Amino acid sequence: MNEKHDSDCRSKYTQKLSHTSLTQDEKTEATYHMGETNDKDIHSCSCVIPIIFQYLPAKDLLCAQRTCKEWQAELTPPSPAATWLYQSIVASRWPWAKVPCLTSNDDNGATYAEAINYAERMKELYIKSQYVQESLLPTVWSDNDFRQSCKYGKYSRWVLAKQFDDGAFLIDLAWAVRILYCLGPQAYLTLDGADTSAYDPAFSTCASDSPGWRLISNRNGYSAMVQQQLLLGKDSYASLEILDQVMTQGKHVHNGPRKPLIAHILEQQPEIQLTKNKNLSRAMDLEEHTKLLSFLLRHPESRMGLLWDVDGVVCRGVTLLAKEWYGCWDTLTDIDEPHFRQIPHMFNMAKLGQHVEALSWDECCGF
Repeated sequence: MNEKHDSDCRSKYTQKLSHTSLTQDEKTEATYHMGETNDKDIHSCSCVIPIIFQYLPAKDLLCAQRTCKEWQAELTPPSPAATWLYQSIVASRWPWAKVPCLTSNDDNGATYAEAINYAERMKELYIKSQYVQESLLPTVWSDNDFRQSCKYGKYSRWVLAKQFDDGAFLIDLAWAVRILYCLGPQAYLTLDGADTSAYDPAFSTCASDSPGWRLISNRNGYSAMVQQQLLLGKDSYASLEILDQVMTQGKHVHNGPRKPLIAHILEQQPEIQLTKNKNLSRAMDLEEHTKLLSFLLRHPESRMGLLWDVDGVVCRGVTLLAKEWYGCWDTLTDIDEPHFRQIPHMFNMAKLGQHVEALSWDECCGF
């Protein structure tokens, strides 16, 4: 980097720096290292740029990326600053979600190759997640043929209401399925042959010889003990709260990127014990959510099946599936036994979550 170029970079950077969220002391230290306070110490900005970048939030890193070609290269994988950039962007875009951590089998820390792979993985996660939610979803949901086919189904016609026109509620449904699968009762994955049964969206739309349906057809086997295994604790009940709010309240936020209902739940009801559950990271994993949402958008039969499952549970009252009374949920009033027709739909949603998690990233998001 020649002297004139360094001077230009310093000038552009200090303009960006004045608008960042750094403290005054941090800004003073940064401009000192840039050579404005003491040119004898550091004559080139290149050696301190990676350090400075680690203090900046995502929006300022994006500005820095557009400042000059050298800074753009510094914020491109495999550089350490690129890892920070995409971690910051993902965290600012989806603050309620969990993202993969940089891990290593080496006691001395991550190798250079592992760091490169992680930076590329974070970049792809950001690009693909944004594409699925902001491009693929509205494109798929604008397909009038699918929307019209929903009006013929007993449990699918609810999506014809105007508040569902943007299709954003599918983001909520995907989070609900993840929470139910990861935090819900294991009984939905083991009882009634569920441990050996393969996921099939056809099980959602008609009675069949499948998990849940067999259980309710043999009422002698549907004992009080079995029933208790199917009820949801406080953490997993968040999934039913999401389904209920999607259908009965149609909550939508239009100011900027739409927050899913789980984000509002975590913000407004901190007493919910989600943060203490060891499986929370799995339930709120952004990669897995993106896989599931993409799978639903690319497989209309599974999308239709989920619509049936949601209404099949909600129309009979989600509170019937609560293990006990939870004061944090406004909708929870009475405790009663589940309606027997809710049970197959709960099995189907849990199996959907299990099926998609077993698929690879490329199988779901390889486009």
